[in-house]
Amino acid sequence: MDIMIVDDEPEVAEVLATSLQRQGHRTTVVHSGREALDRIKGGAYDALFLDVSMPGMNGLDVMAEVRRIRPALAVVVITGHATADEIEHVKKLGAVDVIQKPSALTHYHQAIERLHTHAERKPLPRPGDV
Repeated sequence: MDIMIVDDEPEVAEVLATSLQRQGHRTTVVHSGREALDRIKGGAYDALFLDVSMPGMNGLDVMAEVRRIRPALAVVVITGHATADEIEHVKKLGAVDVIQKPSALTHYHQAIERLHTHAERKPLPRPGDV
């Protein structure tokens, strides 16, 4: 699975990327919403792990734009301090899962399993298919 990790905390993103790579996934790490969108427009990703709280373009704005340019891209939202309303909002935007930070790596691996279930229910299109 090709997974993009978007988090403005480099240490958090690298630990997650290393863990996912050990499970056989290909990862791309970016540290801003704008960079994530630029890469999504030009690349084929199966899933996006997206932090909500980032300077500049926050994760909610990124997710709204992702829904416009790649509506079927599976998104897992990562948040350190989301309210119940924010969690409900990202799920309405189509988040497959929401993970609260800090969280054990096992929670991320469980999210990957849910992504596989999501992918089995609905094929993920490649750029140009949408």
